[in-house]
Amino acid sequence: MVALSGGTPPVPAPDAARPVPWYRAVPGWGSLMALGFIFWAALQLRHVVLGPAAEAHDTGITPERLIAALFELLTGLLIIQGACEALVQSVERFGARFKWDGFVAGTVGSLLATLPEFVVIALLVSVEPMVAFTVPLVTIFNNSLAFSIYSFFLPKSQEGCFVMPRAITKAGGEVLIAAAGIAAVLGLAMLGLRGETHKTELAGTDLFVIGIGLLIIFGYYNFSLIRHFARGPEDEQPADPHTRNLPTGWGGIIGLFVLGIVGAVLGGEAISGFADTAINAFKLPSVPTAIGLAFFAGISEYVIVFKAHRKGELGIALSNVFGGITQVMFFLWPFSLIVIGLFGVAGGADAAQFAILINFQTTMLVLLMFPLFYVLLEYIEEDHTLSNLDAAAMTVIYGLLLYILIFMSGA
Repeated sequence: MVALSGGTPPVPAPDAARPVPWYRAVPGWGSLMALGFIFWAALQLRHVVLGPAAEAHDTGITPERLIAALFELLTGLLIIQGACEALVQSVERFGARFKWDGFVAGTVGSLLATLPEFVVIALLVSVEPMVAFTVPLVTIFNNSLAFSIYSFFLPKSQEGCFVMPRAITKAGGEVLIAAAGIAAVLGLAMLGLRGETHKTELAGTDLFVIGIGLLIIFGYYNFSLIRHFARGPEDEQPADPHTRNLPTGWGGIIGLFVLGIVGAVLGGEAISGFADTAINAFKLPSVPTAIGLAFFAGISEYVIVFKAHRKGELGIALSNVFGGITQVMFFLWPFSLIVIGLFGVAGGADAAQFAILINFQTTMLVLLMFPLFYVLLEYIEEDHTLSNLDAAAMTVIYGLLLYILIFMSGA
């Protein structure tokens, strides 16, 4: 720029002082969530235009119905990934405001981030209780496979081993023992009951007792996890929220929390609509359908693990991938059991459909969790390390378990 009257040329404003365009201020997850809301509005418009025809369950796959079902699935995934991120960020800002410990904030955030999955399960119960029972269980198998694959990418020592954090080897090991024991007890009991044929289903009181027992263990597990993690090495501690310069205004905290709640409800509704079509119109088998739903619903969690690992935050990545196993077993699955039991108690004439049949499929789902938890326990407790050999063995074992569930459990 040329100066006038020989004066000093004006200094251009620095880039930092320039206003940021709105489309750059919106994070990627927010843009995807907004797109999901647009798709959800389009689905509502379709229901209004078509009326009862949009809810028809005529058997058969047509191009129009297939596109509509996939559109519902995509809508739900876009909204739910944003809902999870919004809930986590709300907790992080809340923790920063009140100077929470980093691990406490992370634990609360991970628990709250499962809210969309709870909504999906609650809505699936009304569509098909068997799928609501199955989705949490196959999620455990999916997340175990994800954990074993992620183990390949952990930094290894000269001996080829990665030392697991104390929080996982101590508190995590204890809860894996409980999970293996419960899987063996329930699986063998179901096997014996089915053989005697005098009891062919789990309903009402059975589901309440199992669900409440699992929740009690989960409460003690979180207490033990926080206690042992606080005594761990400094390099295993996540950063405290108040050291990350996060906004702490109530408007942002409440706004993100409300956005997460709304997203959980609308995203859960869309995914349950897809499940309704897949089961009642397409007549897809429940186990493969549940595995697909569990995989797509867990994509946002896998993305979090990937981002944390790329930033070198191995504690966050490991806690998410390992928590995806334990939280589902002792938090999400008992919730599904209790909701199914409540629907059965309040179902009146329809109470019979809210019972879980004891058959080959359900028995194998429960019984196969025993080797899953036992193998994981043995590998992380042996010298508290994981090697590539351990990861390879776990991957093959978990892949074999999924193969059995998909191709040997019947339609």
